[in-house]
Amino acid sequence: MGVTMPARPVSTWGMAWRLTARWSATLVMSAFLGAAIWAVAVTPSPQRWLVLLAVVGSWLYSVLVTVVLTVMLVRAPRATPRG
Repeated sequence: MGVTMPARPVSTWGMAWRLTARWSATLVMSAFLGAAIWAVAVTPSPQRWLVLLAVVGSWLYSVLVTVVLTVMLVRAPRATPRG
C-alpha cells in the first residue's frame, strides 16, 4: 500500500483568486472571439469563410496555450517554508 499525503489546504482567498482569474480569462477570450466574428460578418469579402476559419482557429490556439500554461503553473512544485 502506498503512503497517502494529506491534501494541501487551500485558503478561501486562493480559491476565489483562481476562480476569478479563470472566469476573467474566459470572458476576455470570448469577447475577442465575438468581436472577431462580428468584424468578419460585417465586412463584405469573398473570402469571408476563410477569414472566419482563421479567426476561430487562432482563438482555439489561444485557449489551448492558456490551458497548457495553467496546467504547468498548477503542477509546478511549490517552495517549502524554511526554518
